[in-house]
Parts: sequence; C-alpha cells; structure tokens
Amino acid sequence: MWVDRADWNCCGEPFRIGSQVTWELRRDIDVRWLMEALGSDTAVSVDAFQYHHGDTDVASEQTSGTVARIRAVHWRSAPQTGTVPGSGVLTELNEADRGAPDRGDLTFEGFLVTLKQ
Repeated sequence: MWVDRADWNCCGEPFRIGSQVTWELRRDIDVRWLMEALGSDTAVSVDAFQYHHGDTDVASEQTSGTVARIRAVHWRSAPQTGTVPGSGVLTELNEADRGAPDRGDLTFEGFLVTLKQ
C-alpha cells in the first residue's frame, strides 16, 4: 500500500511495526509512476493507497490491520519528467512519524506499507 508524503504530512498519525491501524484505502491506484522510479517488481505489489481527503465520487474502503512492514521511498526528481527513471531507493523503517528526511538529491516521496489483516 502507498502512503503519499503530502497526504501523510497533512493528516497522518504516527505508526510503527505492530501498530493496529484503521485507514481509508482506495484501490484505483495507477502504479505506472512507481514503476518508473522503483521498477515493476516493487510497483506491482502496491494495490491501494491511503486516502485522507474524501472525494465522495470515488469509492474508498475502511481497512483495519497490523502494520507488518514500513519502507520509506526516495527518488531523484527531474524538472521535465518528474522522476529520474530507476532512481528510487527503499529504506526499511520501524516507525513512521511525519515523513523521512531527504537523502542528498533523493527526495522523500512516501511510504510503502504492508498491512496484515
């Protein structure tokens, strides 16, 4: 599941591995932009994204589970295309609390989170 930095920094609550969470998820995610930065093997595992800003025209589902894995996602941005292909880096974390710092020229973009239901 994808947790976007902008949405998370605005409205997210800290969580850690082992936390019980209930999140609104949307399943209509297009992972092509993740494929560009992280490759298809990682991107195809993303089946939803956390959604805080209610759009009544789009279906979301309340999902509860236990946080099993947290990875910070960083990539290099390009002025023309938005993302430098293949520049994505994943960092394992034990907790998430208002994002992660940028890593040199790699910008923090969000989290990949695994929930066990």
